[in-house]
Amino acid sequence: MKSVRIPLVAALFAFAAALNAADTKSSLNASDEKFVKATGESGMAEVKIATLGSQKAERADVKEFANMLINDHTKVNGELNQLAQTKGVELSAIVSADAANTFKDLEQESGAGFDKAFLAQMKDSHEKSISNFEDAEKNAADGEVKAWAGKTLPALRQHLDKIKELQGK
Repeated sequence: MKSVRIPLVAALFAFAAALNAADTKSSLNASDEKFVKATGESGMAEVKIATLGSQKAERADVKEFANMLINDHTKVNGELNQLAQTKGVELSAIVSADAANTFKDLEQESGAGFDKAFLAQMKDSHEKSISNFEDAEKNAADGEVKAWAGKTLPALRQHLDKIKELQGK
């Protein structure tokens, strides 16, 4: 009888340890976690590409816009990092392959060609982000994720409006 108790006790301890390990994982459902992770990745890419824009843009207004993007997205990335930590979501510190390729492509551009390509990239990424944020604002299961998405949307829309204005010049 004693020999049966030891494996049973060991199994119970292993089960309890597994439950504790599960507690350290994300508290979000799969869809919300995917949004948080994707947003972290795209936010990091925005700052990296905007930094390039602040260095390479020919037009002063495009440089100024790139600097605004750096400041705004750095702030939003910080908020997202805090939210992710409270929800047990680990964000990647590595820029996606697509973002790295976009960065490399933009690096090859210069002058007015850079400005045009940079603004086109920013327009595309902001349109995708707005769509993702609108979806999260409506459909996120987690209230904090939903509220954060809704709070962030106006700035993304302002960025897109500014991009369109700059493209029209």
